[in-house]
Amino acid sequence: MFETFLSTLPLSIASSISVTSILLFLAILVSGKNQVRNGFAFIVGGIITASIIIFIELFSIHKANPGASPNYVMHAVIDFVLAGICLLLLIMTFIGWNKPEQEKKKDDKKSGGVFTYVIMGALIKLVSANTLPPFIGAIKEVAAAQLASAQVVVLCAIILLISMLPVIIPYLLFLFNQQRALVIIDPASTFLKKYKNFINSIVLGLVVIYLCYHGYSHLLGMK
Repeated sequence: MFETFLSTLPLSIASSISVTSILLFLAILVSGKNQVRNGFAFIVGGIITASIIIFIELFSIHKANPGASPNYVMHAVIDFVLAGICLLLLIMTFIGWNKPEQEKKKDDKKSGGVFTYVIMGALIKLVSANTLPPFIGAIKEVAAAQLASAQVVVLCAIILLISMLPVIIPYLLFLFNQQRALVIIDPASTFLKKYKNFINSIVLGLVVIYLCYHGYSHLLGMK
């Protein structure tokens, strides 16, 4: 179980680095309206989407490979496909690197109810293209490890928690020390906006390499 955790850790960390999601969440915390309630709803929405993805993936892999021994070829193909998706996203990031981003006007008049922020958190988790492949890859590694059901649940919960940490940590900081949180959020948002493409490119490049390594390892029957 610990070996599986270590093998999924890089992918779990990569799945947590969604700059768009973090910026959106930080904007919620500085909105001045129901930040605690709306921030919590946003986190819940992300957890719901991630949980659904985990359930669908574990069920699909179990149906495709019901035997006691893992299907190394199938897992290798999944790794290479995910690596290909990340490589495509990396190329798209490079293409759009020098294109000036248009500032989106913020509408402070509308705050929305709790359900609005649950949906927002759920959708941003689903459409974060650069973090979804490593998240799927991490869960796939757990499914491929042929662990006991309790161990699978624990590892999937850990992966989910790690993937949500970039929004959970600022939320807890805001909850217990709002003044300090607001001081940190502004420079953090500025940094993320400035280096968004660079951060995404580095993460995607590392994920491509790691997934290719895992795919090759599966073909050799190593993992």
